[in-house]
Formats: sequence, C-alpha cells, structure tokens
Amino acid sequence: MKYTINHAYSSRRDGQQFGPWQAGDVVELEPADAEWVNRDSPGCLAEAKAKAKAETKADDGGERQQQPTADRQHRGGRNRSS
Repeated sequence: MKYTINHAYSSRRDGQQFGPWQAGDVVELEPADAEWVNRDSPGCLAEAKAKAKAETKADDGGERQQQPTADRQHRGGRNRSS
C-alpha cells in the first residue's frame, strides 16, 4: 500500500531500515510496517491518494522542467580536421 510522508522520518527495526524520508515523499509499505511507523512517530504516514489518469498528460515529457541537452562527449560522424 502507498503512503505519503507527513514529516521527516528515519528509523531501524529488526534490521530493516525505514527512511530517511522527507515530507511529501510517497513510499510503499506493508500495512503492518506502516502501523509500526505510525506508532513510532504518530502522524508520520497518511494513505496516498491515487492520481486520476486524466490529470496527467502523456506528452508533457515527464516531470523534467528543462529539455535535455546534447551529449557533449558524443563523437559525431563528421571529420573536424578539415
């Protein structure tokens, strides 16, 4: 199940690391683990709400804000010596 982190959190239980997480992160945990995290730090987790597919655009290029630049180390096929 997916949960949204409400405040910064990090802990370790039985050799398993939980976090470090920042507020706003979305994590996937088993319900028993999520219950333990909320007992350890009340209010840390909230069930994540699923985004509607209509809200996301397929052509928006993902979450990148900037267009990717050309690979500067790419060696083109042309000869630069002439």
